[in-house]
Amino acid sequence: MRTTRYVWLVWIVVVSVAATFAFGLASGASPAFGEGKPGSTADVKITRFHLVETKDGKTLWEVWGDRGEVFEKTGVAKVMKISNPVTVTLYSGRSKLTTRSDGATLNMRTKDIRLEGNVTATSEQGNSLQTQSLDWSAKDRRVFTRLPVTLIRGGLVSSGVGLEAETDLERVRFLSRV
Repeated sequence: MRTTRYVWLVWIVVVSVAATFAFGLASGASPAFGEGKPGSTADVKITRFHLVETKDGKTLWEVWGDRGEVFEKTGVAKVMKISNPVTVTLYSGRSKLTTRSDGATLNMRTKDIRLEGNVTATSEQGNSLQTQSLDWSAKDRRVFTRLPVTLIRGGLVSSGVGLEAETDLERVRFLSRV
């Protein structure tokens, strides 16, 4: 009887660990964003978070949020919505893209940004998109997602799975199922 209980206990622990690991992979978490290990605490916690990235006197992006947490060891900053959406403005040449979401993760080393949860993005030209996760690559100055996305341009509505686009949403490529 004790052996059976022990086997069941070990089995439950193994399944729990496997499920936790699988859930982490399935959630789409990218190692590029180096989220802290479970149970790790932020080095800095900020209310009314506002961060600006500049280069050669030009603003590249700005992030606003109700709460921010900085994990110095992993080089990650997380911005969260408490009552107001997280707002990220991406500047590209003479245009800008304003995004809103439930949260954002900034890779402080690469300057890449991931927006998650109820993501909407609107360009100055009036183009917009909606998805659940949107990444911005600082190096390529492009936005992309691998999830279902809806794009609205000039009154036309297009939907697909996955998208790559210039920051102003003028040149867009759906990856599948348009």
